[in-house]
Amino acid sequence: MSHARIIGTIAWKHFRILSRSRSTLAVIFLPGIVLYTIFTQIFAGPAGRPFKVAVIDNDRTPQSQVLVDTLKEERVKVITTRNEAPDGEPLTEQSVQEAIRREGKFRVALVIPKGYGLAPNVLSGPAHRGIVMYYDETQDTEADIVIGLVQMAAGQNVFEQLFGIRRKEGDTATTGPAQPQALIQVDRRGVAIQRMVVASKHTFLAGIVPMFLLFLSTGAGRGLLEEITSGTIRRQLAAPIHPVHIVMGQQVFAVTLGLVHCYVMYLYAWAVFGVAIWDMTGGLFVLTLATCMATTAFGLLLGAISRTYEQLDSIGTMVNLAMSAIGGSMVPRWIMPDFMQKLGLLTINGWSYDGFIALIRNEGFAGTLPKAAVLIGMAVAFASVGCTVLTRRLRAT
Repeated sequence: MSHARIIGTIAWKHFRILSRSRSTLAVIFLPGIVLYTIFTQIFAGPAGRPFKVAVIDNDRTPQSQVLVDTLKEERVKVITTRNEAPDGEPLTEQSVQEAIRREGKFRVALVIPKGYGLAPNVLSGPAHRGIVMYYDETQDTEADIVIGLVQMAAGQNVFEQLFGIRRKEGDTATTGPAQPQALIQVDRRGVAIQRMVVASKHTFLAGIVPMFLLFLSTGAGRGLLEEITSGTIRRQLAAPIHPVHIVMGQQVFAVTLGLVHCYVMYLYAWAVFGVAIWDMTGGLFVLTLATCMATTAFGLLLGAISRTYEQLDSIGTMVNLAMSAIGGSMVPRWIMPDFMQKLGLLTINGWSYDGFIALIRNEGFAGTLPKAAVLIGMAVAFASVGCTVLTRRLRAT
C-alpha cells in the first residue's frame, strides 16, 4: 500500500468517526454560526442603534440648530425633554446629571451655551465658547464617540459654508475619538462617580466575571455527569439520600470554588490595577454569590440533561458563548440595539452585568439587590429543573 493511500485511509477513518458524533460536529460548527449571527445583529450599523444624546440648547440660534440637525443626520437620537415627548418637561443641567447617574436612559448630554451662535467654532477666534458635555464616567467610550460626531458635524458645517456643498444623502458616518484639531471645544464633565475615581478600570468586572463563572460552571456539570456515568451516584443512592442532596452538594462545592476564584481575581485587580473593591465590599459579595449560584446551577442542569461529555461540551460551549455575547460580557450592552438589550435580560450575564454597573455607579444595595434577586431566582429554577431531570433519569435506568 502506498504512503498516500495509508494516509488517506487514516484520514477517512477520522472523518467517519467524526460524522458519527453529532455533538462533536455541533461543537465545531454551531458556535461560529451562532456568534456570527449575534455579532451581526449587534454591529448592524448606525441605522439599527442610534446614540441617545440629551441636548440642552440654551442658545436657540440658527447656528445651534444646525449643529443639532447635523447630529440627527448622523443617526443621533436627540433627547430634549425628561420623558422624551415633544411637549414634555425640558431638560436642565441638573436633571441630565441626575438622569445619567440614576436612570440610564442616556449616558451623554450636550449643553449648548448662550452665545454659541456668535462664535460656533474655533475659526471664530477667542470668542468661541464651545459646548459642555456631561457623561457617565463608566461609559467614557460613548462620550469619545459623541465628541467625534460633534467634531464631524462642525467640520461638515464649515465645509458647507466655505464651498456651499451639501453632503450627499446616504453617505455613511464614521465615528471615533475626538481629534486634537477639534473645531468645537468640548468641556467634558464626568458625572458623579464619587468614590470610584478610576471607574473605567472597574467595568471589567461587569463583563469578565459572569463569563468566567459561566465557563467554570461547565466543570461542575462535567463532575455531575462523571458521577452519573461511572455509577457513583447510584452507589450514593443506596444510602438514605435523595438526588436533590447530590445536586445541592455539587452546587455548594462549585459555588465555593467559584467564589474563591473570583476573589483571587478581585485581589489581583486591587493590588495591580488599584480597583476599589473595598469600597463596595458588601454589594460585591452579594452579587458575586448570586452570580456563582446562578451559573453553577445552570452548569449542573447541563450535566443532568447531557448523556455524554461531547453533548455537554457542545451545548455548554454554544450556550455560554451566546449568553456571554448577548449579555454584555463581550460587547458593552449599551452599544447593542434595543431588542438585543432586552434579549440580554434572558441571560445570567445580562443581570450580572447590570448589577456590576449598579455597583460601579455607587447605587448601593438598592441598585444591586434586585439584580441579585433575579440571579438567585434563576439559580433556584435551574437547580429545580436539574433535580427533576436527574431524578427521572435515574428512575428510568
